[in-house]
Amino acid sequence: MMEKPIFSISTSFYNRGKWVDHIYEMLKAQTYPYWEWVVTDDFSTEDSALGRLKEIARNDSRVVYYNQSRKKEIFYNPQYGCSGNIIMQLDSDDEIYANLLEIYTKYFTEDPELMGITCGHSMKKELKEYTSMSNYALQVRHNINFAPMGRAWRNTIPHFDLNGELKWWQNDTNIWRHIEARGKVLFLPRELYTYNYSGDSISKREYTVEENKDIERERLKIEGKFPDLDNKDKCTFDLKYLPIDRLSWAFYNCSFNLSTTRKRVNFIKRDIWPYEKQLLNTLYHDHSLIYNGDPREKYDEIVVYFNEATYKHLKGKVGSIKDEFENTPIRFFVDAHLWKPTPEELKVFGKYSFWGTEGLMHGYIL
Repeated sequence: MMEKPIFSISTSFYNRGKWVDHIYEMLKAQTYPYWEWVVTDDFSTEDSALGRLKEIARNDSRVVYYNQSRKKEIFYNPQYGCSGNIIMQLDSDDEIYANLLEIYTKYFTEDPELMGITCGHSMKKELKEYTSMSNYALQVRHNINFAPMGRAWRNTIPHFDLNGELKWWQNDTNIWRHIEARGKVLFLPRELYTYNYSGDSISKREYTVEENKDIERERLKIEGKFPDLDNKDKCTFDLKYLPIDRLSWAFYNCSFNLSTTRKRVNFIKRDIWPYEKQLLNTLYHDHSLIYNGDPREKYDEIVVYFNEATYKHLKGKVGSIKDEFENTPIRFFVDAHLWKPTPEELKVFGKYSFWGTEGLMHGYIL
C-alpha cells in the first residue's frame, strides 16, 4: 500500500479569469489536504487569469504557475510542471466535490496496480442551474461506456501531445488511451464532478460537415496508435462496478453527494439483489445506505428506483409517501429503457418535477 499520495491538479485558463477564485476556494475546501495546483493562463485575449494566478502562487506554496512556451501546452500535457504522485486535469470552469480527492486516494492506495480513475458527473449551466446527469460518454472498446470527467492517473506518463498535431478537443481520447494502455483503469459510477456547460466551450459550437469529418479523422488517428486495446484479452478496465452501472444512476443529482459527513439514505427498490447492495455499499462507503427502510426511522434523503415492481408496491398507498417521510428530500429515478411509466403511473408521487435524458428520468417530489 502506497503512502498518502500528493495530487497535482492541472488547470489551464483561457479568457476565464472570473473562474480563478471559484476553483481556488473549491480546492481549499477539499477534505484531502495533500495537493498542489499547477496553473497557467493560455494566452488569453480577454478576461485574463494571469495576474490573479500569479498573485495566488506568490502567497500559497501549493499553487505553481507554469509558463507555457506555446498555446495549449498543458491542456494537452497536463503533467507538465507537476511534482505529485497523481495527476488530475480540471477544466477551468468545472467543479470537483469536496471529497473527491479523499475518495480517489482510497482506491489508489488500496490497489497499487490501478493506473487511472474517472467518475460520474452532473451538468450545470454557468455553475447555476443543474440540467441533468450527463450521458456524455467516451466510447470504449469492449462496449464499455464511461465519462472521462474527473480523470486522474499516476504520474508515470511523460508526454501526451502528438507533436502538436491535435487540432480539436480530442485530448479526452488521447489522454485516456495513454492511461488505458499502461495499466488498470476504474470508472467510479458515482457523482463526484460537475461539468459546467459554458457557452464558450470549444466542444459546444456548431460544426460544419467537413469539420466533423476532420474531428473524426483526428480521433481515429489517436485510436490507431493503440492497436493492442482492440484485443479483448487485454481489456484493462476494472469491471468491479459494471453490474451496478445503470442502477447507480439513481443516485445522481441527489443532495447527499455534496456532503462531506455521513448521511443516512433510504433506497427504495423492491427487487434489489444482495450483490447490488454489496457493491452499492462499497461505492458509497462513506454514507449509510438503507434498503426499503422503515418509514418510522429518520433519513437524510429518500431515493426511489421507480420500476414496475416498485410501482406495484407503492400504488394505492404512496399518495402518502411524502407524509410517511415528512420533511425528507425524496428523489426518484426511472430507467425508461427497462420500464417506461405513463403519466397516470407517475401520479403516485403526487406533485413532482422531473427531467429526462436518453431514456433516463430524474425527479423530486414537491
